[in-house]
Amino acid sequence: MDSNGKPLPPALAMLSSQRPRNVSWLSAAGLLFGDWGTSRLYVLGLAFLVAGRSSFWLVSGMSLLILAVGWAYTHICRIYPDGGGVYTAARQRSKLLGVVGALLLFADYTITASLSSVEAFHYFGLGESRHAQVAEADAGSEIILKRYESPVETVEAQPSLWQWDSPGLWAILAIGAIGALNLLGPKHTAGPAILAAIGMIIITLLIVVFALPKLDWHNINFGRMDHPPFELWQGFVAIVLALSGVEAIASLTGTMHKPVYRTASKSIWMVAAEVAIFNMILALVMIACQDLGREGHKEDMLAFLAGRYVGAWGEWPVRIIGGMLLLSATNTAIGALMSTMYVMSRDTELPRMLQKLNTFGAPWIAAVIAAAVPAAVLFVFHDLETLAHLYAIGIVGAVAINCLLTTFHPRLRKWWRKTAMVALGVLLVAIWVTLAYTKLHALIFVAIVMVVGLVARQLTRMAAARRPRLSLLRQAILEQLTPEMLAKPKLLLATAGSSSMAEPALQLAHDQQAALVVCFIREVALTYLAEAEYRLSLETDHAAQALFRDFLALAHKYEVPIIPFYDTGTNSAELIAEAAAINAVDRILIGSSRRGTLYQVIKGSFQRKLESLLPPEIPVQVLSVA
Repeated sequence: MDSNGKPLPPALAMLSSQRPRNVSWLSAAGLLFGDWGTSRLYVLGLAFLVAGRSSFWLVSGMSLLILAVGWAYTHICRIYPDGGGVYTAARQRSKLLGVVGALLLFADYTITASLSSVEAFHYFGLGESRHAQVAEADAGSEIILKRYESPVETVEAQPSLWQWDSPGLWAILAIGAIGALNLLGPKHTAGPAILAAIGMIIITLLIVVFALPKLDWHNINFGRMDHPPFELWQGFVAIVLALSGVEAIASLTGTMHKPVYRTASKSIWMVAAEVAIFNMILALVMIACQDLGREGHKEDMLAFLAGRYVGAWGEWPVRIIGGMLLLSATNTAIGALMSTMYVMSRDTELPRMLQKLNTFGAPWIAAVIAAAVPAAVLFVFHDLETLAHLYAIGIVGAVAINCLLTTFHPRLRKWWRKTAMVALGVLLVAIWVTLAYTKLHALIFVAIVMVVGLVARQLTRMAAARRPRLSLLRQAILEQLTPEMLAKPKLLLATAGSSSMAEPALQLAHDQQAALVVCFIREVALTYLAEAEYRLSLETDHAAQALFRDFLALAHKYEVPIIPFYDTGTNSAELIAEAAAINAVDRILIGSSRRGTLYQVIKGSFQRKLESLLPPEIPVQVLSVA
């Protein structure tokens, strides 16, 4: 619907599928906390499994990484106020690089759904409960790494999937049910992110308030930090999880309240500070349990801590709320998978069938795939450690690409920002390479996703080459250019690349029952002509596409047909006069120049140049912009 409640034509509806900027910093913070905040439900147990008493230092390192990534994405959101996710940002440099980033996110969302659903049923109390207790105060001080290097051994070590109390089995069923609910459309499945964040904060505060007064501060064992450097590095890499929420925030900048930088920064810093501080406090509470063994509660550590320090009356609320939050994260991940496939299909990077909608407006084929892929992963891997390694390799790669690309963006400006951004990007690349080198199953998984995705992209491009289709923009243009509309008198608006004159021009065209020729001239001041394949056109000029999209959406409101005209050259006045002749317009509309005296002396008056090229019967009218 447009702002007047009238239904938009199909192509225009898809083209102008921008939501109003109604996402506040609180809503964005709730979405981010749903990923970063709930990660403590499984990161703490995994860290203790890997590093024992030394896990406090690894969790502290992870907290610093979260703060660094948070800082980076405040600038990414500022630089890309209309969508700064890796797919959108990378596409501006290379369509192939954008697809690679999107496929890495696809891998991440897949494992997010699998891991979150399995962990939900661990918190509900299913699965083996090996409450191994270790009497020695320094038990588990070494870092365990080698046991996770062989994918064959990992598969064999997993608990059986085909038992009634198997978390993996129930997770598969839950994913199927959530996928079915997503067929009803997002309004039936989207949970309130802020309430989920409040629930997680309540759980955390409950444990912290009861635990801190009971700690024996003088006898806390912080483990040993004299391990070989590569072992420490591998232990840190093993717990680098839950960064995908910040990618979701960057993708939402097009719907955030303006100024986007302030909205994004406020939400990111608030969540990053809470996660960094409380994860470290909970890690301290965890290592203070002198009789806790590594294998005891790796899947439900937060519930164990609640039972130990609060009591049974505190443990079960943590299990219930934690499980529900994890299922909510599963739903969010499945929705993100659907959106990723739908957007890539709309951009002709994946087959068109992924755009097919059911009667509820949901892309039903994409929904089936979004539920089937995480469920298929659980048939092979359904234990926490393996899923965690599969999870990290996707999101770390996507965030690394976004950070490294942003390093070269001119709007990053200051040298120290560029230095910090490239350092973070290199660190994330090092983490990715370590995961690929030490976790063969993670490398195989992401390679399968890449191969399948890139093959599907290539087949889509080959099919499009055999049967060319109009772009969405051209479809939207043709939808409103009926023979009756083309028979109307015409006004031409010289836009200079701005939509500031759209409202008065459309109002004038509406009053005179005329069509509006929107003229975008890209003035290229070069002494040579570029090769044809590198010349700007309506298909390659993103600024022109955004301008015409905005005009089409506004024109639907005013019931004025739009005739876009795009060209490039060295003399915009001559090209506008040529456009006026081609379209047989009755009048040309321009805006008043705000340039100073020096500019007028050097360039002269654009209006005088244009009027000298036009016949007397075509006047030039200057529109005033409020």
